[in-house]
Amino acid sequence: MAPPSSLNAAAPFYGVTGIQAGLNANAKDPLRKVPARMELDDWFLSKDVVHQNQRSLFFPAFLKFCEEDPQGQSGKFSFFQIAGIHGQPIIPWDEPANASEVQAREAGQRNRGSYCHHGETTFATWHRPYMMLLEQVIYEYMKEYAQTFSGKERDDMLYAAGQWRLPYWDWAAKKPTDWNDLGKKWDYNLPVAFLEKHKEVDVKKPAGPGKVRNALYAFKMPGGLTMGDAKLKPQFQIRNGQTQLRDGTRITIPVGTPLFFSDRDELTLVQYSSAQGTSRYPPGQGVTKEWINGIQNNEALIRTLQDEKAFPKGTDDATGGVVNESLRDAYARLFSIKRFEDFASTQPSQELRAADAVYQNVENLHNDMHVWCGGNMAPPNRNLQAQAGHMSNPSVAAFDPLFWFHHCNIDRTIAIWQEISEIDSVPERDRWFDKTRNKYSEKAVKADLRPFHKADGAYWTSNDTRYIAPLGYTYPILDKQPFIVNGVYQKDAHIGAINRELNTKYNTARTAAAKAALTADPGQSGPGLMKLSALMATAPNPETALDQTVNDYAVNVVYEKMGFGGQPFTVNIFIGKVPTAIPFDFHDEEGSLVGQVYNFTSPDEGEVRCENCAGQAIEKTLATGRVVLTNSLITRWKDALTHTPDPGVTGPTVLTSMEPTDVVPFLAANLHWRITAANGLVDFAAVPSVKVAVVVGKAEHFADDTKLSHYHGYRPAYQITVGKPGGVGPEDHLYPEGSEWRP
Repeated sequence: MAPPSSLNAAAPFYGVTGIQAGLNANAKDPLRKVPARMELDDWFLSKDVVHQNQRSLFFPAFLKFCEEDPQGQSGKFSFFQIAGIHGQPIIPWDEPANASEVQAREAGQRNRGSYCHHGETTFATWHRPYMMLLEQVIYEYMKEYAQTFSGKERDDMLYAAGQWRLPYWDWAAKKPTDWNDLGKKWDYNLPVAFLEKHKEVDVKKPAGPGKVRNALYAFKMPGGLTMGDAKLKPQFQIRNGQTQLRDGTRITIPVGTPLFFSDRDELTLVQYSSAQGTSRYPPGQGVTKEWINGIQNNEALIRTLQDEKAFPKGTDDATGGVVNESLRDAYARLFSIKRFEDFASTQPSQELRAADAVYQNVENLHNDMHVWCGGNMAPPNRNLQAQAGHMSNPSVAAFDPLFWFHHCNIDRTIAIWQEISEIDSVPERDRWFDKTRNKYSEKAVKADLRPFHKADGAYWTSNDTRYIAPLGYTYPILDKQPFIVNGVYQKDAHIGAINRELNTKYNTARTAAAKAALTADPGQSGPGLMKLSALMATAPNPETALDQTVNDYAVNVVYEKMGFGGQPFTVNIFIGKVPTAIPFDFHDEEGSLVGQVYNFTSPDEGEVRCENCAGQAIEKTLATGRVVLTNSLITRWKDALTHTPDPGVTGPTVLTSMEPTDVVPFLAANLHWRITAANGLVDFAAVPSVKVAVVVGKAEHFADDTKLSHYHGYRPAYQITVGKPGGVGPEDHLYPEGSEWRP
């Protein structure tokens, strides 16, 4: 088996250009017509003949791509090697190894094969040519397969291939839980193409209809090998690792990395190297046959994403509002961020003490989605061998096919933010890398995005990736063609349409505020929490509920990205009693887990390691995240939910309003946070960089659905966190002096 002849592994480099076949050669044309990357469910379920032909090409092509031998002459274009660019194995791709790694480090270069950009502003831009590379290679496999057809059918297949672009998974949108009955419940869901019932898919073959194994379901190592198999050349094996225990000793461990700490300072191994197939939410222990083959516990993944509903007094069913953070709300708020560098990365773009410092960002939500897709570590066995999903660890995340559709949605999110920021009211310096505010920006925007080469052999840079139409694709929400009238692009109308879609599909903060205004307060007669459409239908002046300024509450988290020896960890936020079972679950009996901030890192992997991670450890690079409390607080208020403070703690057990004078003492008594890693609790003394604060601000929502909500004026409420482990007080100097909330 060999990749298409158009993928020449012997060439000096491979030019990542995007799919350009049949497009206007003037890539700089601002109105260039390009195909759209479709939402994955829309594409997979479409009855359009072109999309059906694309599926008939994609699934056999992707399967061949995944089965390509990574050690062969053309192994450079195997799924294994391209997925490995993201993490392990740390080997060069499309570039030679440095003659001297020491010289390379002295010259300020990363190790050849070490390409991580997590925790940097270039996180947003590095992944763009990475997605283009995968898309382009799959396209070449699709074209090759199209040539096996004949006559008009071959022409139709080639046209379909040219119109295909890598789909995205819109994980922030609610979808039907039953696509055969759209009137049933809608909720967050995994794309149907990843479900077990589609382990085989129907396709059109040259000889007629047939079936093919769906390689999206899980990646399987070619030839039945494992990821660290001794039959692989050493450079292709998932490498052995070193780690440093908390007492400072270093241990070289056998095959089976990455590593995690338990709460007992014992080493826990997740043996990804022993896996033949990728896993999601594996529930077992150790190296079992099921783990080796790959476990797709998709039901657990879906359950994690879906909302937890309240049980109002006097009811037996979860009919109230949502008690955990809304995924849609977290997504919608990204588009309220004003500066690209605040939006793009977990690394703060400026001093956190600045009055307008931003804690939420697209990389933080991206991190959370990784662990929500891969799953927390299952409890280890007596040999301290555990199981965890591949998506949960950056070293191996890209081997799960789900990674690519998740990241395609991240790219879409970045592109949407860019489009709505290209307006006169947004200063140019805020739309892209701002060298006037951040001393690293001028260097970062021009830095090579290795290992990706352009057609002329030069490396891609962030500036090269700024606009997506020249790269050969767009997204449905960003397609300019419907807004061209008599040859003139109606930009304002398009921006308004984008904002309308963002509001209607994702902005649950606006919806929750309207529900709060239209429902009866506890103890009063009137409607309770229900669908907004039902409330609006009976309200005398429903528009006023959408046009209001309300109080807004959030938890800000800051930590050193490599501050726990490079180990990943999760900061868990609760309102109410902290459950005893770990890992914490949004749907446990307490219903108290509101949100999480996940530190998406890998530990030190020995002599061949991620130079970016090593540099961030030396520089003590900070990262930020946010959990929004507002929607869950509205539910607790309206449904009069009773909470039990910890023993010895006095304070309100029921939230009586959304005013800060009521919310702050309620949270002081009932808000909790815990750090978990390796399926155990982590003492805050082991991760002293973690700091948790609660901020009180304002949210402005508008009846005009072409205007996005505006969030501002946040002040720390030290009364909630001061004096508690990891809690922020004025002595931490994380917020401007005198900015704290006071009654």
